[in-house]
Amino acid sequence: MMKTKPNFVFFLTDDQPYNGLSCTGNPVLKTPHWDELAAEGVLFEKAFVTTAICCCSRASLYTGQHMRRHGVADFKTPLSAAQWQQTFPALLRKAGYRTGFLGKFAIGAPQPNKALALPADQFDLWYGFPQNIAFKQMIDGKPRYLTTVMTEKAVAFLKEAKPEQPFCLIIALKEPHGPLDYFDPEYKDPYTNATIPPPKNLSRESFEALPENVRGSLGATPEWFEKPATFQSALRKTYAYTSRADAAVGEICRALKEQGLDQNTVVIHLSDNGSMDGAHGLDGKWLMYEESIHVPLIIRDPRLPKSTRGRRSQLALNIDLAPTILAMAGVPIPQGMQGRDLQPILRNAKAKGRADWYYEHTYNTDPPRKPIPKSEGVRTERWKYIRYTEPQQPLEQLFDLNTDPQEERDLAGNAAYTKTLSQLRARCDDYRKTLR
Repeated sequence: MMKTKPNFVFFLTDDQPYNGLSCTGNPVLKTPHWDELAAEGVLFEKAFVTTAICCCSRASLYTGQHMRRHGVADFKTPLSAAQWQQTFPALLRKAGYRTGFLGKFAIGAPQPNKALALPADQFDLWYGFPQNIAFKQMIDGKPRYLTTVMTEKAVAFLKEAKPEQPFCLIIALKEPHGPLDYFDPEYKDPYTNATIPPPKNLSRESFEALPENVRGSLGATPEWFEKPATFQSALRKTYAYTSRADAAVGEICRALKEQGLDQNTVVIHLSDNGSMDGAHGLDGKWLMYEESIHVPLIIRDPRLPKSTRGRRSQLALNIDLAPTILAMAGVPIPQGMQGRDLQPILRNAKAKGRADWYYEHTYNTDPPRKPIPKSEGVRTERWKYIRYTEPQQPLEQLFDLNTDPQEERDLAGNAAYTKTLSQLRARCDDYRKTLR
């Protein structure tokens, strides 16, 4: 056991899917600094979020709880003061850590309770924003790019670090979440002439195979296969913002090294959810398809032997980060946390992981916006069970991810898979009852 408590730097991106990195197989994206983090640490190949939407996922991240337990199911509801005291940032601060938060907080609306929705007094450094954060920030009458300002504040926070006090710095980057309406004028866009390979399931056939409630939902974007140029334009912009975020990661990690802090600082990277980015002719997230729920997770713990570096195939969840961080810091994990400490998997690539996990999404839009189908389900190593719970009789989908990774062949109506469907349906019902 290390006597010196580790520091933490946590990069949280917004709407970055698993394939939103070069090191996860994207052939066009340039993300050298995230790639370096992955090479020096552990990349989880099967990391997921338990609810794929900003507000719910971020509440799950800090509390280590499923939405069913923490209760943040929309953009208005904040965590209560009592709930916040059981989050990993609050517990670290209580244990003597200096804490900082930069960027998008997005749990609860500032009105009627700004103190809960933007808890500035709960951190030693605060530069936090609600959901509708803008890339263009006016500072001293001049336009500044949000991530540039955040990076400057992060570097200053690291320079002020004291050897006797550990720290936890959360950098909640807005990239690549829209609106992508103001790009850093000091950063060269490397994708102006790039050709983005479309997803294999960006097709009319895949779109028309979706349930009717999904085809009519908020994320339906059939113009992306009808007019391929619109897809290219949208993804080039997404990639540019992603690479801009990667540059910030590089600058902050350099500052860590320059301050001599890198050897005792655990660096974590996670996204709050994925993004469909054209898969099945859909955009956005929300649904339980892989592109929406599958996210990049990197943990670089420099205190571990180099032999532990590499990739892990165990299932990991966003709710696992809170107990993992607390365990690393030697802080007791609250009984209310539902995630798991990932340290055994970090230390041993053959350590046992979970067999399955539960997904849920209940947020809906207000008219005239298109609706979002409410859904829940279970994902195992091989199977994906999805249940759309409204408006009447639940609609089910079943996919064999081994033979159908693009989720284009729904087996729910196939008699040969009745037993598997029944088992996963029962597992989903069990999770509904036990995860509150």
